[in-house]
Amino acid sequence: MLIGFLIIYKYSSYMIRKTGLFFPPAFIAGTIIVAIDIIAIIGWSYYSWGTNEFLFIIGILEGLGLIVVSEAVLITILFIKKKHLIQTFNDNLNKNS
Repeated sequence: MLIGFLIIYKYSSYMIRKTGLFFPPAFIAGTIIVAIDIIAIIGWSYYSWGTNEFLFIIGILEGLGLIVVSEAVLITILFIKKKHLIQTFNDNLNKNS
């Protein structure tokens, strides 16, 4: 989940710098984060179902908590860096013109 988060952050910051748009790359990044986390929760469910019910329930709850935390952290970081990323796009646009 952490590696996926880092890759998605790099993707979204690159796309914001490349296109100058904020909400479409942020939405796509958020959607991919949710998909990766749901796949991880499903994998954990298959692994822990036959082992222990307590691990099964705690794993699902922890996975849902990580979805919320990762989404909040991603959106917060992108909003904090929004001005800088769009300024980079504008600087590159002016340099190439």
